[in-house]
Amino acid sequence: MAAFGNKRIKFCFCLLILDFMPIGISTGSCRHGVAGREKQVKLISSFEKEIDGIEVIFATPYELVNFNLHGRIAAELKKFSFVSIHYPFPRSVQASKINESRITAKLKAIDKVIGLKHVVVHPASMKNWRNFKKAGVKILLENQGPDIDTRWQKPSEMKKILRKTGFGMCLDLNHAMGCGINPAEFLQFKSKIGQLHVNATERIGIDAHKFLIDVSPKTIALLKPVLRELRNAVWMSEVRYKHNPASKLKQEIKLFKSI
Repeated sequence: MAAFGNKRIKFCFCLLILDFMPIGISTGSCRHGVAGREKQVKLISSFEKEIDGIEVIFATPYELVNFNLHGRIAAELKKFSFVSIHYPFPRSVQASKINESRITAKLKAIDKVIGLKHVVVHPASMKNWRNFKKAGVKILLENQGPDIDTRWQKPSEMKKILRKTGFGMCLDLNHAMGCGINPAEFLQFKSKIGQLHVNATERIGIDAHKFLIDVSPKTIALLKPVLRELRNAVWMSEVRYKHNPASKLKQEIKLFKSI
């Protein structure tokens, strides 16, 4: 009887592990079809019973340093179990005259008021990685896609920068596929991967950021082993869609939970 009880406990424990899969939606999934960050955050808030968190994209340094810590968006963000920030994109950072230390100091301020789970950064957006270290927030470096910077696309290149900085990683599935790399090659960094950008492309050289519900069964079969291996990481839906994505996001989240 005692042996049976132990088996039952182990079985229940396994179920708890399998069920652990934090899900979030990025404002990037809304920004091409819903105008304004406040509306984007509100749309994502409507999924509060189905998801755990949100990733807020700041496309430019100006947007980030001028974010109102005590405004309506900040108040709405506090309702989520966790909040991640996507740091400004490489081209906007390179064109900006705003000092990097000022931008990273804003990350620290946001963390103090709202609390940040992760800050996702393209390596090409960093001028001095030590400024990010000083911010005291959890930095995840994202593998680059085919249309940004040709560095930091391959696992070998990510290995070097992860080792140098000590930061974690955000694995963007679409970026890997767009560079002709099987995302499974990045599983060597499993212990460092804190977040996934769950999306896909089916053509090398194309940064499509598709919903998984819109790709072929063959592509899903390619991604399933990677997703299942990374169930402890945050699964963040980050897609590019020109219309209001609400109905598609509902289907996408349902698909996440079936994998």
